[in-house]
Amino acid sequence: MSWSAIIWAGFVATVLSACVFWLFRSFEWTRFSPTTQLGCLFFREPNVPLTETVGFLLFLALGISLVPGVYALMMGVLGGAGWGTGIVVGFLNGAAVAVALPLLGRVSACVREGRLPPPGRYGLHWGKATPWAVLAGHVVYGAVMGGILKAF
Repeated sequence: MSWSAIIWAGFVATVLSACVFWLFRSFEWTRFSPTTQLGCLFFREPNVPLTETVGFLLFLALGISLVPGVYALMMGVLGGAGWGTGIVVGFLNGAAVAVALPLLGRVSACVREGRLPPPGRYGLHWGKATPWAVLAGHVVYGAVMGGILKAF
């Protein structure tokens, strides 16, 4: 598997997973936004364009470099790239992220400053669909990664 295939798969998967997160937010099922949360690692105000822009650039950079490399390695361990393997890897990663959401209260400048509420267990204080949004975004990412990498 070439790095160019991994980067391309990561790019497409990142764009589609961002759409899933956006969909959940647009219906107001959750307040969770990975781009806002990444931006809040550096800035204290979630409602300014700079926070969202920096968060989006980090989301894109991680989604086309580090994360697809880890997903490709995990798919290799699980028997090779494919839609099903990608779904499994995405589900495992999404479940881990949902469980770890309460840690954002400690690392997010926006939460520490009181500009965003603490996420609570599984992020439920940001909406009852937050854990499902996190799982769905990661499953879509993994499925797309696996499908594209299988084609290469």
